[in-house]
Amino acid sequence: MTGCCDAGGSGVGPAPFRGMVATVLGPVEAGTLGIVDAHSHVWVESVPGALASGPILVDREPILAELRAYREAGGGAILDCQPRGCGRNGNVLAGLSRASGVALVACTGFHRRRYYAADDPAWGLDGSAAADSFIAELRGGLLETRGGPYPARAGFVKAACEGTLRETPRALLEGAAWAARQTGAALAVHTERGESAEEIVQFLASEGVGVEQIILCHMDKRPDFGLQRELAQAGMLLEYDTFYRPKYDPEANLWPLIERMAAAGLDGAVALATDMADPALWAFGGGPGPASLPGSIRARLQAMGLSPTPIERMLGYNITARLAGMAAPLSQQETER
Repeated sequence: MTGCCDAGGSGVGPAPFRGMVATVLGPVEAGTLGIVDAHSHVWVESVPGALASGPILVDREPILAELRAYREAGGGAILDCQPRGCGRNGNVLAGLSRASGVALVACTGFHRRRYYAADDPAWGLDGSAAADSFIAELRGGLLETRGGPYPARAGFVKAACEGTLRETPRALLEGAAWAARQTGAALAVHTERGESAEEIVQFLASEGVGVEQIILCHMDKRPDFGLQRELAQAGMLLEYDTFYRPKYDPEANLWPLIERMAAAGLDGAVALATDMADPALWAFGGGPGPASLPGSIRARLQAMGLSPTPIERMLGYNITARLAGMAAPLSQQETER
């Protein structure tokens, strides 16, 4: 692992997100969002030609009811991690946000191949064209919303890595990195159970993406504390979300990992989420629903004896700081403890 996290790139482009989070209803001051689900899926339409096993979330009224319950429980915002071409609908997200009072932050970028049609135009883009497409959604609005009076801007870039970097579409990954570098936007990277995290960091650094922009998703699926500590100390934000996924044994892995990270003073490098892509995880599908983040998850963090500051960081501040271009190096965070 020595040298794996020497991600020295600081980015070269302007950071229009400084202090503000781009939601589907417009920019919002980062400090006003409160509790934020750092990785979830609010609306996913079916994709003709994609694998039939992909998630579909289109029950508007039940979803709206649960977003309102999330708001009532203390939730302020949710990151929707469904990019263009695999079921995203920015117009619906804007309507749900307006009706529920929950700030929804949409993404540009790309997901795993399995969620797209085989002939999706994204697979024919080179790195430069991909970057241009992503930047257009960050600056001008999501493609499907540009025909309306108020285009909804993407608030971050998502890149989905397959099991290895070699399997990941290189042009799209380059495009995501270049878009983040040129705009200052945060870059959330789907990892397959945390695999290839070291290589991902090295690649992004080589493309000039700053460590303060990087969010490594699903890292609790690889609960190696030594690795987590090294990535955190190098400046990455690590997103954890397996609270309701029994196959990853959260009692033996996720909760102890949170406790160890907090005890080591690394709570400034953790963002918590629910990743509710599966309808069965929503209350209308028999699951805990998004309101569990400000509800039972926050309650358990309090029962662990954590003080308010690390809880606030993991449940909102850390992710909004990345989105708003205000993430500080961990050493600086430590001086503020």
